[in-house]
Amino acid sequence: MRRWSCIGDCWPMMNSRHPPVVLAADEIHLWLAELDRPRERWADLATALATDERERAARFHFPEHRDRFIAGRGLLRELLGAYLNRPAAALRFACGPRGKPRLMGEEAGAGLCFNLAHSGGRALYAVAHREVGVDLECLDRVVSDAPVAERICTPREWAAFQTLPAERFREAFFNCWTRKEAVAKALGGGLASGLRNLEVCFPDGELPDGRVSLRDALDREWSVLNLPLEVGWSGAVAAEGADWRWQAWRWS
Repeated sequence: MRRWSCIGDCWPMMNSRHPPVVLAADEIHLWLAELDRPRERWADLATALATDERERAARFHFPEHRDRFIAGRGLLRELLGAYLNRPAAALRFACGPRGKPRLMGEEAGAGLCFNLAHSGGRALYAVAHREVGVDLECLDRVVSDAPVAERICTPREWAAFQTLPAERFREAFFNCWTRKEAVAKALGGGLASGLRNLEVCFPDGELPDGRVSLRDALDREWSVLNLPLEVGWSGAVAAEGADWRWQAWRWS
């Protein structure tokens, strides 16, 4: 397993149009991208969107939110198109039984799974050959930490939160929140998965690289870990099994 400690070394710059050629069965590739793009780049990304994506973008009230949505979906298309060697505009998406997006049509047979998260002007993408989920949060987000923590945590987790000194609470809260969201998204149910049922914070034991393992209602194993990001950010990746490794890049 690979464990990194700082974003400067862990997330080297790479052009997403030329990703690593091989995505091994036990690998998860992570991409961190900026969504605020020059107008000409934004326009280029918009041309790859499907009609329903453009209609959804048009419903945003604030131009900033509209533009970030377009960038996020356009970059996703470029990234998956590079892995599949297909034009970004040719990709088609559908929602699974619980709303999780997936590839459909010709590309569905490639066995490529993906997930994305965004916060502020950033997006985090995951690509794998197994079910995967990611979450990303900017710590300056206005959240009532304690009430939310009590609502999403198991009784044991909430008891552990109450022992933390005040200066550690906010960072611990977001680390916990992103773990739970990443697992829920990997499962495919999002918030409907019931964050309070996911025991992933303050574990009694961790695997060697810091990840936490758990089992779902069908006794399938999943594992999750927090990602090394700059101060002010928290993120996590979760996937089926515990035998996976991850690599990460910044979008150039």
